Amino acid sequence: MSRRPPATTSVRPIAHLSLVDRVTDELHRAILNGDIAPGSTVSIVDLCEQFAVSHIPVREALRRLESEGLLSLRPGRSALVASLSVEDLSGIYRLRKLIEGDLALRVASAITPETVAASSAALGEYAEIEREPSALAYTHHAFHTALLSDVAGPADLQVLTMLWKSSDRYLHLAMSDIDSGPEATEHRIREHQLLLDLAQQGDGAELAQAWVAHLDSSEKALLEALANREELSH
Repeated sequence: MSRRPPATTSVRPIAHLSLVDRVTDELHRAILNGDIAPGSTVSIVDLCEQFAVSHIPVREALRRLESEGLLSLRPGRSALVASLSVEDLSGIYRLRKLIEGDLALRVASAITPETVAASSAALGEYAEIEREPSALAYTHHAFHTALLSDVAGPADLQVLTMLWKSSDRYLHLAMSDIDSGPEATEHRIREHQLLLDLAQQGDGAELAQAWVAHLDSSEKALLEALANREELSH
């Protein structure tokens, strides 16, 4: 019989199937949703008890999340969740604008009907998904990946995946403003639909401009949310 997690737990029990993937997914969800606080220390022993698993899948899950920049393993039996900062967030978006802006400039002349169909399907899922940070992040990545797939190579996607997951850590801060209601959600969907429309029209310069503007908008919202969080903490 698995033990019930303590009353203060911030993660949910999981089934014993594909343990490493499930533990990784659950920890990822908890970090993205803010259930495990930025800058906090998590105990491997406590996680093993909460998940009712051995230390092996927990350590492997933590190693995966460390490779994504979400936390760092510490000597002994714990890990430190990455902190949030203006400098970190600004650096992430500076790199995203450089890389994604360049890819967007080229994708308009290379997009295929298959890519349009895949991007439309991903956008449809994004529109219907539960408005929760980890769920939104997954479908958001799927749309961007699909739309850039004709020009993004393995190295591009590897770097972008790391940047996307790093920026996702801030998403829970702005959930009260981003996708907070029907109007806000519709605005976000229209932003993404515009990117797809411009790609189909073949105007690389306009698509790149709109893509960077989309990233600017997201960065601004997250920076404001981070500033509000810091004010409340003082």
